[in-house]
Amino acid sequence: MKLKAVLLLAGFFQSLISFSQQSWKEDYNRAKQVYQMQKYEIAMEYFLPVTSPDPSNAYTSYAQYYYSLSAYKAGKYNESRQMLLQLLNRDPQWKQKNEAEYLLALVYFGMKQYRTSIDALSTINGMEITITEFKQANYPTINPVDTLIKLQRIYSTDKELAKALFNKLATAPVGSKNNMLYEYLAQEFKFSKQSRAVEYVKKTVYNVAVIFPMNLNENLTDHTKNSYIDDMYQGILTAVDSLKKTGVNVSLHVYDVDRDVNKIQTIISYPELKTMDLIIGPLYPSLIPYVTAFGEQNNIPVINPISLNSNIIENTTRTLLFQPTLESIAGQTSSFAKSKFVYRKNDAKDDDTKAKTDVVILYTADVKDSLLAAYYRDSVRTKGFTVSKFVLITKINISTINKMFTDEIPLNKVSHIFVASSEPALASNIVSALEITRLNIPVITKSEWLDINNQTYEQFERRQIYFIYPDYFAFYTDSYKLFKEAYIRQYNIYPSKYSVLGYELMSLVGNNMQLAGTGYFDLMRKTPVQKGHFMTGFDFSRSACNNYVPVYYFSNLKLTLANPIE
Repeated sequence: MKLKAVLLLAGFFQSLISFSQQSWKEDYNRAKQVYQMQKYEIAMEYFLPVTSPDPSNAYTSYAQYYYSLSAYKAGKYNESRQMLLQLLNRDPQWKQKNEAEYLLALVYFGMKQYRTSIDALSTINGMEITITEFKQANYPTINPVDTLIKLQRIYSTDKELAKALFNKLATAPVGSKNNMLYEYLAQEFKFSKQSRAVEYVKKTVYNVAVIFPMNLNENLTDHTKNSYIDDMYQGILTAVDSLKKTGVNVSLHVYDVDRDVNKIQTIISYPELKTMDLIIGPLYPSLIPYVTAFGEQNNIPVINPISLNSNIIENTTRTLLFQPTLESIAGQTSSFAKSKFVYRKNDAKDDDTKAKTDVVILYTADVKDSLLAAYYRDSVRTKGFTVSKFVLITKINISTINKMFTDEIPLNKVSHIFVASSEPALASNIVSALEITRLNIPVITKSEWLDINNQTYEQFERRQIYFIYPDYFAFYTDSYKLFKEAYIRQYNIYPSKYSVLGYELMSLVGNNMQLAGTGYFDLMRKTPVQKGHFMTGFDFSRSACNNYVPVYYFSNLKLTLANPIE
């Protein structure tokens, strides 16, 4: 009896195990059917119970793998990664371990953890063809190009990585900043260089997207009627009307966007945006990277009309800043100083054959002022100058300017003074101190000094004050008067400097469209200084921002350009 009972019990457990195994198998097969229907998120739910490490479950590892594969295809990379790591730790000898490791590498790539992904791929054996096909399909999707450059430097023997970078650089204009790297990759890996000549066409109508915050609702004081945004847009419209008379037809497409990142992502998803010949904007810094990336990926030029931030144009080939950056202002102004202020007299007794190379730099705590001062310091040093004073001016030490000039600085050796500030009190103290010294030391400063009420043009002329004035426009010319009259007729207001800015931007682009059609952007990048209609000039040939920085001074009480376009 006892033996019979034992046999019966053993049979019961065997039946139970068989039933459990049958249940796991049915659950697994059901989950596989859902997976094959490409219902990946639902498949994850079906596979999850089958991932249980029950001793009777022969499908645990397979369920973990397919759960991870379903999660990967559903874009749920974290879930996929966690389950794969669990599988590889629990069952390191699993017979499909290579497939699991390959999937894990794909997951890391999807998470943009490119180095981890590439390292993981390098450890997998027996899947060379599959891995190569993955690299060929996915390496070209790595953006921005700077990321691809960094990866290629680390994995310098990975031919597929080099090829992806080579092909991406091949789309950049000849003479772009990465041209030497392009040539190196061609030589090192024996890649065939692609023809980089582009056929341009002249179109009957050019589509231009304007991405501006036309109706701000977060704070109405940011955008009242006739604000700078309206002025700039109306300037663009005026230019479009003028261009039409010359045979250049521009169709404007306006996209209203505030600071909402979701809204800009929606806008760049519109199919029509890929048909644009130019995008102007956006204006808010948080939105700019989305649009510049879109322009880069779709080979559409993007021009930002007001930003001075050089970060915007880093690692891009299709983005321009219509304004000079702070670095450009510093560099071009220091070159001007080098040409004008080295061999000169500070007073009648001076020997003007001896070089004056000392520079005094004063600035305030304003972020842009501080950056401009630092860039200027670095730039003048490369021109052979010595920065004898680099002083942050505060409310505490502003009253010591006179003492600094009379007691602390050997002024006869000073080439010039650079002032990165529009603070009226600082301007008054500097002019007053120079009046006392009676020395003819030039001062280079911001154009905002011209708005200071307690300083006269006669003082500025006598004290040799030079103004960095990128947005100066000639309002006294006959052509500007015609523009103003047309603008008033259309909008019943006087044009502002932003109206002129919008007009100049669209006019410059349109004039180059007339010459080169869809190649206008590359023409702008190759052409040396071009004169504006009312603004002084533009030069995009040296970098992707305006590198012509006009400097003005007073001569016979008339504001005069000190570095005219030759």
